[in-house]
Amino acid sequence: MTTLLRLVLWIVWCAAMAWLWWAQYLGAGLALASGALGLILFAWPGTTARRRRGSGGDELRYVQMTKQPMTVR
Repeated sequence: MTTLLRLVLWIVWCAAMAWLWWAQYLGAGLALASGALGLILFAWPGTTARRRRGSGGDELRYVQMTKQPMTVR
């Protein structure tokens, strides 16, 4: 998940908690704790290691970009 999407989800989460607090469904402490929990989940890394595609090992692959030889007439 991208960082921007995670940020938007966290803002929506905080807005929902603020609305629930304003509507008196949550107390102040629970609303603040929910916002802090949302911040922790936002800061949590998505993955600890990147996935690799293919079945290869750790080898590097280079693409050789050369010009075709020109024939002079």
